[in-house]
Amino acid sequence: MGMKNWILNIIAVLFFQFGFSQSNGIEDYDSIVSYEIKKKETLFNISKKFKINIEDIFLFNPELRGQKLKKNSIINIPLKRIKKNIYLDSGINKKTIDENKFLNQITKNKNPKKNNINLALLAPLKIDEIEYDSINQTKEFLKKINLTTISIDFYNGMKMAIDEQSNQDIKINLDVFDTKNRIDVIKMLKEKIDFNNYDFVIGPLITRNFNFFNSNKIKTKVVSPLITSNVELRANTIITTAPDSLKRKFVYKIIDEMIELKNDQCVLIISDQENEKTKNELLMKFPNAEKIDLSDENLFVDPKITDSLMYANKENWVFLETKRSNIISSVSSLLNSQINEERKIKLISSVSVENFDNPNISYEKLGNLNFIYPSNSFPSQSEALNVFKLNFLNQFGSYPNRISIKAYDLIKDLLERFIYYRNYNGFDIDYESNLLNNKYNYKETDQQGLRNQSFYIVKHKELEVIDLTNK
Repeated sequence: MGMKNWILNIIAVLFFQFGFSQSNGIEDYDSIVSYEIKKKETLFNISKKFKINIEDIFLFNPELRGQKLKKNSIINIPLKRIKKNIYLDSGINKKTIDENKFLNQITKNKNPKKNNINLALLAPLKIDEIEYDSINQTKEFLKKINLTTISIDFYNGMKMAIDEQSNQDIKINLDVFDTKNRIDVIKMLKEKIDFNNYDFVIGPLITRNFNFFNSNKIKTKVVSPLITSNVELRANTIITTAPDSLKRKFVYKIIDEMIELKNDQCVLIISDQENEKTKNELLMKFPNAEKIDLSDENLFVDPKITDSLMYANKENWVFLETKRSNIISSVSSLLNSQINEERKIKLISSVSVENFDNPNISYEKLGNLNFIYPSNSFPSQSEALNVFKLNFLNQFGSYPNRISIKAYDLIKDLLERFIYYRNYNGFDIDYESNLLNNKYNYKETDQQGLRNQSFYIVKHKELEVIDLTNK
């Protein structure tokens, strides 16, 4: 049931369906990726970018022979096994980037305490739903955001972290299990597989699946990588996201400091039905606040209403209490259009969500609003992140998204805490690891298990992005 690299299994089926064979040299390739052709690109350009031959491209795209490349069309790119990675550490054929700056305190001056690590990933890959009889349908399916693509993105980031930590002295085994997002499949897996033989089980990724899987029979550490709430805690549970209540408390502290500096403000609260509680908590701080309540039937915010509820020559504080990216995008655009020399607007949210870091939401617009919000990740740009993106592109043929970066950060931190300390003692130290876009510092919860206590309070100021937890 476990798969060393489930992507290869998918590709193997495609090879079978379309008549490819091992005699064509497929064993020379590590994986196949989909690549979108850019404007004015040629086969020569693409072959140089991926360091392969044009014949390699024809092997996996026979329809391209004698045809011109079309912009935005998708082709298959075979990636060879031998790849050159760029590293942050010094060494032969490695790019050095201020190694002391990035030296992790966990691994500094420490020798590995473990040489063999066994990991299991339980994810809703739902491979059986992919239409293997049509490459185009498969490509279209994998271009959309769904449980399969989220699982792929997470796996790719996880693989990057594992490859980075593996060396001659440290062997890391990863088995991947497709839960198909079904309880009956998870039950079958638990009956057939002894998961206590693994050092960590990552997932399942869905709340109900995670809670069902992590029963009393499972003694090994079970890691919840993406879920933020409603996880049933047990002694073996590790939750990698900070509690929403902790982040909200920090935001309220910032609001209290803002009130001390300026108490003559106009307050407007825009909230959906899921965030009634936070709306009521804000009303206790601002009993005279204006309100716009959004229902599931009507998520539209009328610009005429917001215009009438905000004042000139006063600071207008707008609280946006929602996780819905479409509302965030529309409200931030709407408020930007209503800023002028007399009317100043600040946008604030106490709701923790990653959707504020969204390609449909302009950083310039968020900066104009001095937007403040809590988040599990930070949209930072650094030299270390750029190096990671290049390595990821080299490995998978596309740049990593937020899920892949989170998976890399999470697994890298988890492995270092485990490899360089006896038993699971690396989770007991009071140390906050700052990685590419995420940070981790685990504490025992009031109930059972461990939970990450690190998070960000993000502030956009013009085009700058600031973490207020560091001020």
